[in-house]
Amino acid sequence: MEHRLKILWVVVLLLVLGSSAAARDEEFRVAIKTDGFSDLYHDSAVISSDGGSVMLIDYHHNFFSDRPVTLTPTAEGILVENDQEVLLMGSPIWVYPEHNSRLTLESIRRGDAWGFSPSYRGFLEITLTPAQKLQIINTVTVEEYLYGVVPSEMPVSAPMAALEAQAVASRTFVVRAIIEARAAGRSYHVDDSVFAQVYNNRQEDIRAKQAVDQTCGIVMLDKNGQLVRSYFHSTSSGFTAAAHEVWGGNTRTSFPGTPIPYLQSRSVLTTDLVVDWNDETQVLAFLKDKSIAGFERKSPWFRWQIRLTRSQLEAIINANLAKLYQTQPEFVLTRQDNGEFVPLPIPTAGIGELLDLRVTARGSGGNALTLEIAGSSGVYRVSKELNIRSLLCPSNQYTGTEDIVVYRMDDQILNYPLLPSANIAFEIIRNHNNDIVEVVIYGGGIGHGVGMSQWGARGMAEAGYSYAEILTSFYAEISLIDIYQVSDWHSLVYSVENNDRK
Repeated sequence: MEHRLKILWVVVLLLVLGSSAAARDEEFRVAIKTDGFSDLYHDSAVISSDGGSVMLIDYHHNFFSDRPVTLTPTAEGILVENDQEVLLMGSPIWVYPEHNSRLTLESIRRGDAWGFSPSYRGFLEITLTPAQKLQIINTVTVEEYLYGVVPSEMPVSAPMAALEAQAVASRTFVVRAIIEARAAGRSYHVDDSVFAQVYNNRQEDIRAKQAVDQTCGIVMLDKNGQLVRSYFHSTSSGFTAAAHEVWGGNTRTSFPGTPIPYLQSRSVLTTDLVVDWNDETQVLAFLKDKSIAGFERKSPWFRWQIRLTRSQLEAIINANLAKLYQTQPEFVLTRQDNGEFVPLPIPTAGIGELLDLRVTARGSGGNALTLEIAGSSGVYRVSKELNIRSLLCPSNQYTGTEDIVVYRMDDQILNYPLLPSANIAFEIIRNHNNDIVEVVIYGGGIGHGVGMSQWGARGMAEAGYSYAEILTSFYAEISLIDIYQVSDWHSLVYSVENNDRK
């Protein structure tokens, strides 16, 4: 009798899964990374269910357990065991919870200080890789996925309109990811890290779920009726960045890239302040001013500064410049005697003595596009947001000295792994011989700066903006539609090109 009930359970589950053809039940596949989001491939997996039993199925076997199950990769297959049974199964294995409950992946940790093991709606697919590792994919509906994204991307204490704006931006991202992954033939749509959207790094919350439900199906289209690239970031300097001035273009002759009309620089200030980005004195004053009125004033990253001695800065630059040249030679150039900048290997000894440091080009939002470093061994030019942030990484792992402090609005952080943003200006302190003694980096915001500022969205919501008003403040000339009323999602993307975040 018990065996028949188990078989009935399998049949019911498969019928339910087979009936989810409607767009609202579109399956979304998320690759789950290991602790710290460090790797896509797991050494093992431990799975339980908050509803009791779990069911594991491959093409030839099934395994039922009312206690945690351990899966271990072997050369012959995947070893599945609890404290009573052991079974060698094939690949892939599909893992389902009982009674539509959730599956807990006990072998990984998420949250602050890795405080909990995440639970997942839907089901898990476990695949054995040629390297005898496990790839874990969570299959859920789009809306279920968003239940895990919104609280991970925005604090649930934010006003409801801000959470709703986040839900719409994240949903728009999801639908594009589905279309692009299909065209590319990938086995999953996104992973669960910052390389896509952070998923299940915070436990589900009733307010975040409400924001998803209240905006169910809503996505953003541009003025041509195409899905937007709904980038977002934590905090801007008061002006967001234009996408083509951050990622666009793969060669020095094509950067900045082609402008994207809905991803241009937008003011997040509550004043009509205008800054001349060609005037470094104005830029420095702007980035030093903590009192500027704006929707992001409550962000701890609205303004920050870093003080570095010349020797510290030389060590940081020397540790990173050659590495950047190896990966991005088109954007790490050396000045020739004729004044032309060309890609050349960085000298083994590095830049020598630091003589000067300056931003030579800025984007329409004030973000540094090009940084020029003058050293006794030559003059070097580094372009693109992430390259600049990687070059000036404020960490003592490169200096071997005391901690390097990032002073934020009201607190400080030690040895940050990346320059918080490319919205920077320098105050260079020299001695009586005109030698550099110290460099103070003043900055604003954190992240790439493109699209919606999450702290800006919070500030706007607190000021009474609706989620639609928030979104139209950051993404120009957009409209909102219900994606579940569209039968052909592919019609909402002109072409499935490669992601332009490069």
